[in-house]
Amino acid sequence: MIMAPHFSSGKKSNVGGGSLAWNVTVNAKNLIHYEYLREYDLNTMGDDDTNQKKRKPKWITSYSKMSIRETEKRLGIRIDELRAVPVDQMLANAKHILKGTDTIKEKVYDRIVEYLEIEGYPTEASADFKEAKVSDLVLYIIGPILSDFWRKTGRKIRLEREKEIISTDNETGGIEEFVVMDRISVTEEKFVLVIEAKRSSLGEAMKQCLLSLNDARDNNSGGEVYGFITTGKSWRMVKYDGRDFCQTREIHSLFEGMDQERELWMKDYSDLVDCMYFALGNGDK
Repeated sequence: MIMAPHFSSGKKSNVGGGSLAWNVTVNAKNLIHYEYLREYDLNTMGDDDTNQKKRKPKWITSYSKMSIRETEKRLGIRIDELRAVPVDQMLANAKHILKGTDTIKEKVYDRIVEYLEIEGYPTEASADFKEAKVSDLVLYIIGPILSDFWRKTGRKIRLEREKEIISTDNETGGIEEFVVMDRISVTEEKFVLVIEAKRSSLGEAMKQCLLSLNDARDNNSGGEVYGFITTGKSWRMVKYDGRDFCQTREIHSLFEGMDQERELWMKDYSDLVDCMYFALGNGDK
C-alpha cells in the first residue's frame, strides 16, 4: 500500500535493514526530501548491494548492451518508423477510466512544485543535474497516481524498483528501475507498465523500453503492456499489444514558473496523469 508522506522527528534511522543513517539537524530540507522518497519507494523485497553484486545474469544479452540494429532485428521493427499519435487518440476509449482524475492531478501538481522547491528546475545546464534526480522526480509524479488508483480500484498493484525482466527464451533481459506489477495471487503476478528514465538519451531509453515491453508481454502470455520513457520534463507513452508498438507524441509535465501557474498546468500539462491511469487500467489485460 502506498503511504502518504510523513516526517520523522527521530535523530537517526536504519532504512530497509541497511546501515544508512542520517542526522536531522544537518539539513532539514534534505531530510524532507529523503523521507518523501522513501514513502513513495515501494520496493521492499529487493536484494541488498552485496547480493546484487554476486547475482549472475539469467539472460544472454542485456538490454543496455544491445545496439539499435540488434534491437530492431530482435523486435522486427524499425524504431525510427514508429508512429507517434496524439494523446487524445491513444486515450480515445478511456473515458470510464479517467473519470474523476482532476483531484489527483491537483496532488501531482503539488508534488512537482514541492520537488522544484527542493531540487530546483531540472536542466542539463546544471552541473548537479544527474540521472538520480530524474528518478527522484519520477517518484514524486507517479507516487500519488499509483496510490489513488490502488484506493479506487482495489487492485493489488505494486511499484517495484530495480526489477528484473527476462525473456521467455532467456536471450535478453535487464534491470528496470520502475516496474508496476499486478499481484493477482500468491503465485501469479503480471507486468502492467515499465518506466525508463534517462537524463538525456531518449533514444537509449526507447530501445530499452521496447525490449522490456516485448519480454514483459511474453511473460504475461498476451494482453497489452505499457511503457513510459522520460527525462523528467518530457515523456512518451508506449503501448505494445503483441503486433504493433505505438507511442504518443511528446508529453510535457513541467515548465519554469509553474508554481505560479496551477490552472495552466492543469489545462495543458496534466496529460501524463491521464496516460498513467489509462495504462494502469489496461495493462496486462
